[in-house]
Amino acid sequence: MKGEANKKVYLDTNVFIAAYESPGVRSDHAFWILTAIEQGDIQGVTSELTLAELIPGPAQDGDSELVEAYKQLLNDGPNMEVRPVTRETLIQSALLRAGRPGLKLPDAVHCATALRADCVAMITDDRRMPKDVGLRIVAFGPHALTDVQAPNR
Repeated sequence: MKGEANKKVYLDTNVFIAAYESPGVRSDHAFWILTAIEQGDIQGVTSELTLAELIPGPAQDGDSELVEAYKQLLNDGPNMEVRPVTRETLIQSALLRAGRPGLKLPDAVHCATALRADCVAMITDDRRMPKDVGLRIVAFGPHALTDVQAPNR
């Protein structure tokens, strides 16, 4: 699979929450994805918005170690890209929301970021994520990595 390291996959915030805050198999499933990125099997992409969504829970719980871990984790690396929320991303987010009244701004920002980064898929546990934005939505779970690696449907 190393030859497909350029296959970009967007990670929604809930993948990181599952990895670091969920017990048992949910955490395992998330770490399979993060390990595939670390090993260069796929290229991971997320938004700086993810950091803003990750920090409040641990901060409210007084878990400064997890806050710091998230700050360290959400940085560009050899196989991981953390994209800024730019004016262009916000404009595309607004256009995505047009005609999709249920699409919340944070979800639109995630979709727009994934599209602007040329991701082939987004891994998410959010069942409200629209399927009609020009991006393959892959349900987070035990088969997410296999689904991402499968040819586009």
